[in-house]
Amino acid sequence: MAAFLLAAAYAAIALAMPSHEGFRDRSLRAVVVFGVALFLVTESLSAFSLIRPVPLMVCWVVIIPAALLWAVKARRPLRITKESFHLDPVVVICVLCTTAILALTALTAAFSPPNSADAMSYHMPRVVYWAEQSSVRFFPTQYFNQIMLQPLTEYFMLHTYELSGGDRLINFIQWMASVVSIAGVSAIAAMFGAGCRGQAFAALFCASLPSGILASSGAKNDYFLAMWLVLGVYFALRFTQTFRISDALFLGVALALALLTKATAYLFAPWIFLGIFASRARSARLRLGMGALIAAGCTLALNTPHYIRNYDLSGSIMGFDSAQGNGFFRWRNEQLGWKQTLSNILRNASEQLGSRSESWNQGVYNVVLGVHRRLGMDVNDPATTWRWSAYAAPKNANHEANAPNRWHLAVLFVMSSILAWRALQGRDRERAWYALSLVCGLIAFCAYLKWQPFFARLWLPLFVLGAPLTSDIGNFGSAVSFRIIRLIIPIAFCFFLLDNAKHPLLDNWVRPLRGPKSVLHTARQDQYFADMRQWDNAASYKKTVELLNRIPCETIGIDITNLQLEYPLQALLRERKPGAVFIHTGVENASKRYRQPSIAPACAVVCLDCADDSNRMQLYSGFRSTVRLDKFVIFGPE
Repeated sequence: MAAFLLAAAYAAIALAMPSHEGFRDRSLRAVVVFGVALFLVTESLSAFSLIRPVPLMVCWVVIIPAALLWAVKARRPLRITKESFHLDPVVVICVLCTTAILALTALTAAFSPPNSADAMSYHMPRVVYWAEQSSVRFFPTQYFNQIMLQPLTEYFMLHTYELSGGDRLINFIQWMASVVSIAGVSAIAAMFGAGCRGQAFAALFCASLPSGILASSGAKNDYFLAMWLVLGVYFALRFTQTFRISDALFLGVALALALLTKATAYLFAPWIFLGIFASRARSARLRLGMGALIAAGCTLALNTPHYIRNYDLSGSIMGFDSAQGNGFFRWRNEQLGWKQTLSNILRNASEQLGSRSESWNQGVYNVVLGVHRRLGMDVNDPATTWRWSAYAAPKNANHEANAPNRWHLAVLFVMSSILAWRALQGRDRERAWYALSLVCGLIAFCAYLKWQPFFARLWLPLFVLGAPLTSDIGNFGSAVSFRIIRLIIPIAFCFFLLDNAKHPLLDNWVRPLRGPKSVLHTARQDQYFADMRQWDNAASYKKTVELLNRIPCETIGIDITNLQLEYPLQALLRERKPGAVFIHTGVENASKRYRQPSIAPACAVVCLDCADDSNRMQLYSGFRSTVRLDKFVIFGPE
């Protein structure tokens, strides 16, 4: 029901969009409008604590006929031109390969629950607490990521969670973002002058990104950010050609939604849009300035609610600079400078070069280490390195957090070098500026954020945005007189990309499609722990759920001071005891002043990893009984 309702709303909005630019343009505009509609519904209902299934359903049921009525009033015909279909063999192969990849990632998303470590610690818990309090207001928590980080992806999760009564549609949010991104990069390639073959190849390049494949079936927000940035780039290019106010508005809204999705957008977006605007003629600067003002206004309008909540919590519209608010695990570099930036560029880039060859990986590590030594830099400088982490040789990981995209990086490096050469000769300057803007975004990322061993995933938006630059590969060999040669070269590239996508598709480390732990025949409740093997505590969660299910207690307190992975407990207990509600207990930070999601006090408390914490044990000494389950401690009634 939830999937049908949201799909119907999107279809109705798409019908109401202008049709003169074609079906793809219409679909991309509908995504932006749908995003705004969902944001407005969420914030409006939240103000009255009405985020519940029935009010949500009413809002979407109202939106559908309103959009259809607008479509009829504006006389929006559904036009599918002959150019929408092309029988070029290269195009057909690209489309078939892309479709196969999307089909397999959809299958993975359908048969697996949200199970990445970040989803267990904050993406899904914040959805659970929002659903309990029927509002997206802040709540008490020891882990500020649950309240202060940009919330748009979780707004989408909240709607599916409430309307479907669970988390079975959660993974499809990232999957849909991958579909939109693939369509968007092909549209950007077209704006850069690529033909059907170039557009199809750009789409396949995007679809075959290993980190993208792994992310598209999960519950994080990296692909969701990539989608909004792709839409922003598309409408920025449209605006620089048309100078229409409507295109400026779509640009502004897409940018605003990107910034509302993930904070790394603040590092990527300014350079990208500056690069697009800088490539235009000086005579257009006044109109470009107008577009920039519209974009800034949209950004401020849509982000203000979250800015206000963050300012109330921390005194900053961006929230605290660390997840616990104490600066211990600070995200940003302690020192800024060219050496620190270069160090992070080398380490982050090397993470993208992981291979099956251990000698290759060790060689990459030695090169990075050698550069640091020559420049007198510490490769594990605490000022630029995440606490308790140490730089090591890259790995051929098949995990969404640190999967390498080495072949895609190599292709982008070659294509960017070609574009730089062309720009020096006075040709292709628009794409050269765009490529340079992506490089600037990468530098800004490395200049500001400390290196972490799991930061490879944060480069996904840059790889996706780089896909349109590869459109020329679809025409490689076009100068050759033999038609068969003109086909063989791009087709070989297509199958190379597909082969490179095979292992991410089938052997995802936490959501595999084949093997003994395949999502197709592994119990859903066991899959919640697929990304938690380093803690080896699945049995503790299951025994805790069994105990809580037996006691007459509906309001469960959870203390996450020592371990933030609380969602498996919430998900498994809700299956046994649907009426269970959760609150955080033992909170002693700036968020303790907020109202709890439930007005009832906790009649039992689960303290995660508290068995050796005397302070936590003393805090709950007032409960009648104490049960230890490995490192977990349950305090409750007798």
